[in-house]
Amino acid sequence: MMMDPFDALAARPGGALALLIDARGGFPRKPGAAMALWPDGGRVGRLGAGCIDADIATYLEAGQPVIHLTYGQGGPVDLPLPCGGSVRIALIRRPDADFLAQVAQARRDRLPRRWHVDLTTGAVRADDPRDPGLYPDGFVLQLTPPPALHVHGEGDEATALAALCRGLSLPLHLGPDQPRPDPYSAVVTLFHDHDRELPALIAGLNSPAFYVGALGSRRAQLARQSALSQAGVDARDLVRLRGPIGVIAPVRDPRLLASSVLTEVLDAYEKAFG
Repeated sequence: MMMDPFDALAARPGGALALLIDARGGFPRKPGAAMALWPDGGRVGRLGAGCIDADIATYLEAGQPVIHLTYGQGGPVDLPLPCGGSVRIALIRRPDADFLAQVAQARRDRLPRRWHVDLTTGAVRADDPRDPGLYPDGFVLQLTPPPALHVHGEGDEATALAALCRGLSLPLHLGPDQPRPDPYSAVVTLFHDHDRELPALIAGLNSPAFYVGALGSRRAQLARQSALSQAGVDARDLVRLRGPIGVIAPVRDPRLLASSVLTEVLDAYEKAFG
């Protein structure tokens, strides 16, 4: 089970936050990626494939509130990046507890938030439209709620998709009684009896969910669109309905289907909010 670095630091003070502030070339992380570290060797999250994470940890005992590290081009010659390019990381010792609490609250409320981070002192302040100025040496950290999966269905496909979501620590809602999807939600119906999917699809299409999709063939999709239209779903909402779902088709194995669907969902999330 994966854990969020910000939650981990809030639960266990005394550590440091390694924040990726710039990435060039083929590095597989985006600015804003984070890792929590403690002097006893504990870590939550990763910034690289292992080599730079271990090197970052060697700077935990440095006296400055913020340590600036560069890897790859322009960095230590003994730690080149196999992907090429370069990355810059700010290691913030003992990040502000109020800031960590704000991140946790934003996660609970599922709201996007921005913070201005002073890369000299480690001070952090919440973004304020009335005061848009940055610190002289600052970085804007933007955190978007992770995709929440609203899964409807009772078969092996639903079980496999739920297991993948739990393994990736993605918010997951199962069963008929679910909260209303928010803009960062994906609604997936996995019924073989397509009459049972209509209430969940209507609720999904009437919500701001970034993804709404249903299991079935192209023929089933046409029948589904007709039934939803007859149920009063607007044509502008019907075009949002995906089907057949997944990046691979046709698929007969539940595990492959679940992986295919989750890949499509995460790709749609990245395109919408990445």
